[in-house]
Amino acid sequence: MTTAEEYLRDIPAAHRSATNTIVARLSLWAKDLASELQPVVFLPGQKDHPVFDDAARVFDEAVEQLLLADAPRPNEVPLLFVGYHAMNRFTRKRQTLGFLVTDQRIVIQDKFAGVFGRELPNYRMLPVTSVDPVASSHALISSVGSAFDWSDMVKLIGADSPEGHSPEFRLTQLLEDAVTSVVQLSQALGLAVAGEPGEEEAENSTAAELVPRLAELGIRSDVLLAEDPRLAKMLKKFGPKIGLGDGETIAFASLDKTFAGVYGIVVTDVAVRSCDLMEEPVVSLRSAIDPASIKLDDKATAIITEPGVAHVLVSHLSADVKNGIVTALRELIAGDIVA
Repeated sequence: MTTAEEYLRDIPAAHRSATNTIVARLSLWAKDLASELQPVVFLPGQKDHPVFDDAARVFDEAVEQLLLADAPRPNEVPLLFVGYHAMNRFTRKRQTLGFLVTDQRIVIQDKFAGVFGRELPNYRMLPVTSVDPVASSHALISSVGSAFDWSDMVKLIGADSPEGHSPEFRLTQLLEDAVTSVVQLSQALGLAVAGEPGEEEAENSTAAELVPRLAELGIRSDVLLAEDPRLAKMLKKFGPKIGLGDGETIAFASLDKTFAGVYGIVVTDVAVRSCDLMEEPVVSLRSAIDPASIKLDDKATAIITEPGVAHVLVSHLSADVKNGIVTALRELIAGDIVA
């Protein structure tokens, strides 16, 4: 019995019966997909995959690496995996990359583990309470797809379709169709889970704690948490430079190491501390920060916490990640989430 099978064994029978209905419908949907899309679509217990004899194993490993590597939500059932496994050149082990659709979330992994360890997957809640499943699913996948690194997965399905659609577009549409079906069937079967109804309510957090909120914002793998060994290594010299006190508890950090040293921002229970390369450190006491005043500067290179006080951000971060860090910091300072 696999780890995934052991996990599913504890799901209540009535809930499993309902999700089995969804899987059966997805199986019919998958069989009608274009042949070039089949290599990246996997279902639980699949024995008739048109390409791979070990499809069931691929799905189980996706469940173990994307769902069970982190804490699953209560009675969460994996339904569909869209992605692939590849040999990680650092760990020399097979690693899952792609999208795992459950009855509650879509869990996303597009980065290999590196020399400092594995980056945890991000996730977004499915819009199962939405009054417009089609529009909400479209908004969700558009957001998820725009942040995903498609460079390797698109190679698996070849060139543009006869209609001129790119591989990235086709995979995005595939996910949108699947999520829409899951949402519609979940509603019909009474599997309503408090979720993220779509773009119109995207600012509403379903998490009261920092780490789940970072995942909701899609930045969990882009920031460093206190227990991350990479952070400890960077702080050996950078911590004293920014005046990090022994009694301070780190909430999260966004740092980068260059040949000239470490730079970036560290958020603790006491202060926001940062330092740019070859510059003096900047410190803002949390007690002095008005959450409403927190924003990106005009060039989106730093976070303004107080008038005239700017904390440098790592330069290679995307606009979405920078905005996510601002949101997380604002909510943390306001007390809407706790570390």
